[in-house]
Formats: sequence, C-alpha cells, structure tokens
Amino acid sequence: MKKFPFLFPFYVLISISLSAQLKYPSTKKKPVINTYHSVKITDNYQWLENTKNPEVEDWVAAQNKVSLKYLKKISNSGGARANMKSYTWSQMEYDYKEETKKNKDYYYSLMYPGRNSPLTIYYAKGNKSSYQKLIGPNSISKEDRIIFTKLTPSNNDHFLAYQYNRNGSDWEEIKIVGVKKRYFFKEVLTEVVSPQINWYGQGFFYIKNKYNADKVSRSFPELMYHTLDTEQTEDTKIFNVDTKNENLSLYGVGEQSLYILKKSDNSKNSFSYYYLRPKQDKQEFSPLFNAIKYDIAIHRFESDTIIASTKIKNKKYLIKFPISAPQKWELLSTSYGKAVFTGAELADRKIVTSFQTETSSILAITDYNGKVLGEVVTPEGLGISSLYYNEIKKEFTFKLSSYSVPPVTCKLDLSTYKFTYLGKKAVAFDASNYKFTRTKFTSHDGVQVPLFIVYKDSLQKNKKTPFLLKTYGGYGSIAKPSFNPGIISFIENGGAFAYVHVRGGGEFGYDWWQEGKNLKKRNGILDFTKAAEYLINEGYTKPKKIAITGSSHGGLIAAAAMIERPELYGAAVIDVGALDMLRMENTEAGAYFTNISEFGTVKKEEEFLNILSYSPFYNIKDTVNYPATLVITGSNDTRVPPYQSYKFAGKLQNGLHQKNPILLWTQEKEGHFGASQYNSYIKELTFMYTFLMHELIKND
Repeated sequence: MKKFPFLFPFYVLISISLSAQLKYPSTKKKPVINTYHSVKITDNYQWLENTKNPEVEDWVAAQNKVSLKYLKKISNSGGARANMKSYTWSQMEYDYKEETKKNKDYYYSLMYPGRNSPLTIYYAKGNKSSYQKLIGPNSISKEDRIIFTKLTPSNNDHFLAYQYNRNGSDWEEIKIVGVKKRYFFKEVLTEVVSPQINWYGQGFFYIKNKYNADKVSRSFPELMYHTLDTEQTEDTKIFNVDTKNENLSLYGVGEQSLYILKKSDNSKNSFSYYYLRPKQDKQEFSPLFNAIKYDIAIHRFESDTIIASTKIKNKKYLIKFPISAPQKWELLSTSYGKAVFTGAELADRKIVTSFQTETSSILAITDYNGKVLGEVVTPEGLGISSLYYNEIKKEFTFKLSSYSVPPVTCKLDLSTYKFTYLGKKAVAFDASNYKFTRTKFTSHDGVQVPLFIVYKDSLQKNKKTPFLLKTYGGYGSIAKPSFNPGIISFIENGGAFAYVHVRGGGEFGYDWWQEGKNLKKRNGILDFTKAAEYLINEGYTKPKKIAITGSSHGGLIAAAAMIERPELYGAAVIDVGALDMLRMENTEAGAYFTNISEFGTVKKEEEFLNILSYSPFYNIKDTVNYPATLVITGSNDTRVPPYQSYKFAGKLQNGLHQKNPILLWTQEKEGHFGASQYNSYIKELTFMYTFLMHELIKND
C-alpha cells in the first residue's frame, strides 16, 4: 500500500499547535435528577435540550467557532479540499440528482445548476429537447434553505406536484404548477412528512400528519383529497386511524386504475388493506384484507391481478393474487438460501428481482408464473440498485456500485440475460489499484461476523496501516457497498477501510436483525469492538491507529464502542448519532413505535437497564482521556434532535482527564442528512476525513 511519510511531521506540528490553542466554551453543569424504576440518574446537561434558549444558541455558536477554526486549519494543509473535490464523482458535477421522472410527453428532473447552487426543478418536452428551468428554490423562500425532494406529475401531464422541505426538516410542503402554461397554483399544502401523492380526477390523494411545535410528529395520519385551486382547509378527509401506533400508506397502480390503502399497526403486527377502482361505480375504498399479519407492498395491477411483495416466514417474496379472490396467493420470485431480497421491477411480461448475498448480488428474471428464465450474478463486492424499465425504449437498466467505484449504469438484455456497462465514471484516482477482501471474525459469543476490507495495492501485516472502521447495523437495514469520496481520500493517504456487518442490520436476513435489536442491542456494539480487535490481532494495525465513524444508528454503535473501549481507537466522527438513549423517548420521533421496538422503552425496567448499559452519554467517565472526536449534527434535525450531540460533546469536553480534542460542529439550516449543496458537501467530507487521518497520524 502506498504511504505518504512526508506528511507525518507536518501533521504532527499542526496538531501540537492546534491542540494547545483549543479552549472550549464553558459548559455549565446544572444537575437534574431523573428517576427510573427507583434508579436515580443525575443529568448535568439537560439544559442543553432547550435548543431554542438563547443561552444554548450562544453556546452552540461558540462551539462552532472553536471547531471551525480547528477544522479549517487542518483542511487547508496538503490540498485536502482540492483532493476531495477531485475524488467526488460526476453525480454532482454533472448536475444530476436522481432518476428523471418521465410522464407522457414531459421529462422532469432535479438538477444542480451550479457548483454551489441548490437543487432546481427542470423539465423538457420529449427526449430530444433540452431541459429548461421550471422552479427554483428562491421562488419559495430566500431566507430558508429550500430542498426539493420529490416530483409527481399528473397522469395527463398537465400538472406537476412538487415536494420540498425547509432547512433539512422531515416536515415537507407541497405546491402545484400547471406545466404547459406555467401556471403556479396559490395553495400550499403543509403538515406532511411522507405525503405519497397519488393523482386522481381533478386533484390528488395525500397523507397528512398532525403538526406539533417540535416538528417531529408522525402520529395520527389522515388520507386527504385535495382539489386543484382550492385551499388546504377545504380538503376532504377520506380515512383516518384510531391510535398513535397506526400508520397509513397509499399505492397508486397504473394510470388511475387502482389505489390500495394500507393501515398498519406494527405494535400488533397487524395490517389492513382497502382498494379503490375508479372505473367502477362504487367510488370509495372497499376492504381487501382485514388485520392480517403480512406487510404487503404493491407493484402492479394488471388484468384484475395484483403483483406485490411481502415476507413469508421472514423471507421476502414477490406474489400475485386476483383482486376478486385475494386469498389465492401465488409465488412469483425464487429464493436463494442466505441471499436477501433487495428490489423488484416489472418489464412487460417479465419480472426482474434483485438479491444480495454475502459476496455479490444476483438478478433473477422470472415470468408471471414464477418460472426462472435467467440469472445474473455480479462480480464480487458489488451492490445492485435503481432497477428501472423504460417502457418507451423497452430498455432495462440498473446500477452497480462499490466502495471504490462510483455507481455505473448497466443495461440488461432481457433475451440473453447478460448485462453491459453503459458508461464509466471519470475519477481522479486509479481504481484498478483498489482491492478488497471479505473475512469473518469470532465475536464475543462465538458468532461469526462478516468484515469487508478495502485497500490499495497491498495490505501488510506490519501493524502500521491506519484503519477506518464503519457500520450502521440497525432497523434491519440492508447495507450495500457504496461509493464515498471520503473513504477514497482516507485510502489515498495510506489508510484502509473496513465495514463490519454487525448484528442488527438486515444484510443476512431477519434473524440477524433480531440478534442486534432491543435487549440484544449490545451484540452490535460488541461485534464492532471485536472487529477492531480482529484488525489488531491479525497485525494489520495497532491500538490508536483505528478511526471509527457512523451516522445516526451507526453513530450510536461507534460512540458506544468508543466509550467502552477507548484504548482501541485514535479518532472518531459521530454524525447525527443517537447518544442519550434514556431521553430519546421524550421526543415524538423517539417515542415512535419503530424506535421503541428497536431499542426498547425506559418504561420497562429490564429494557431501561439494558439501554442504560450502552447509552454513550451515561457511560462517559471523568477519569478517561477519550479519543479525538468530532461530533456533527444539524440544527434542524427532526429525527435525532441536535441536543443529543450537544450533551455528548459537552460532557466529554468537561472530562477531568480529557486531553484529546473534542469538537462539536452544528451545521446550520441542515437536517438529518447533512449537507445539501455541492460546496457544503465537499466541506463536510473534507472536515470529517481530514480530521480522522490527522488525529491518527498524531498517534504515531
């Protein structure tokens, strides 16, 4: 592996200078005693939860001043920012955001018109004309950062409904434009999180949520119908739920041929379904299934037959059933041992289903009777995403991605079942020199846990390689290999990268998720720790030469591992992490059933004690010098409130023996997903990965 020893003395000189200059804002201790099941917990930093308090706002501003001075200093050395730009692939440079939305005669797309410009809505008539600007964010607000999230054209192509959020919030708004005459309707629909717009008649259905002051409520959704050119107050309520644990989802299939409404109560594993067929006389939702145990996602409605996907015995399959006899299910997709279902797309009379295995990905092509027609197995280390069938061109495409190569669009021949690459992404590094290896290590309880390692040229067992260890590992989410310019930067500067598939993720099926959930959440944390120990014991690296990072749930895993075994790690970046797990439940988002199911509740003593055992904030010890840590949050994060990061950083900084830098960086007008513009994205990547390598080099 190529090394850059000439960088080390320079980095060390900067480090000594900067560390000596660090002077954190004073973080006061204001003791509050909370009692859980007769256990008294003193919280000195609960005052930071009042994020709108001027004292807290001043404290956050002061923290940013200290952190940005440090981060800018190290990022200005060695051309770090310029290098990060060169590693950033053409997705943003080409101004491309997501799959173009095609509807009848018009194409719609979200694009970046410039390097530091926000997403803008463009449209084109036909596939030969050039794109024209339709709507820019400044037309909505010049004060808030407007981020467009989804475009939903009407079936007759006359109208476009567009969703956007303000400053990264999960709360969204909806506006409508008449495309042909560029007529902008005056109404603005608010109080929506995931509206699931489905056009019908002279308007559309959408899901509305009850807004609250904390901007995080997803409880008591309502199915509404909005008529164009009317105020939202005039919308008609079509359906509502009875309890806070119930949710609504709406599927529109075909050109207004069928609508399926799902009412789910995950706390009871109960799902009810209703359908509306506009071409029939009865213009209302009729029962399809009542309180069944299957969570069904609808894909297509054709010849009175519904094609859908659902889990059967904890494995996901494609199924079909006649709408007149919904109990008569037939399987359409095959099953592959330890592979997990990741997606499906229908292409005329064929179905393409994607699966992910421990080593590669699979595309299975079947007919409408479930007969396997062909299979495609990708090269090792690649993930499949974005299955798409263009009905106009009769062309099936998908994307292949890896940790070292940006996503590449591929075309699948539906007669030979072979694929070809439609193009390559230009990158400023030699990807052919990148290698990977998959291995397994034994965790604390004897379970074999997979580890994916990426490196350049060769990987020596000389204990000198800086390593970056990462995971997510929650909610049964399936982690796929994905390109990240920051990881490339880390490897190009002499490091190696490892992704550990801890228990709690969904990469290896339902049971793998359950083994890292709720009372077994510590398994995921211990798996992460054992991965670090494996890298050390194998001689790839040594203690303090391992950097760790994670976002959201991954931030919880990384932070908990760092607090439990600080001697293993040299640096950490904790991004929008859930860190005070006892107080998380006090927010509307934290109290949502999905989170209660994943972590447990403090209302049950056994679950409270388990949460307390791993919650990073409560396990910080005053007598420990923890690794250098950069804590990142967004001022408008409505999923994991920013105070989670505030409290964690403040308590670490106040440690009696804390010598390594603890930095808190709050990104203003950003939400849970961080930077939303090109330059801010580059800055975010540069700060994160330069910080990690910089702090590891200090430990040499």
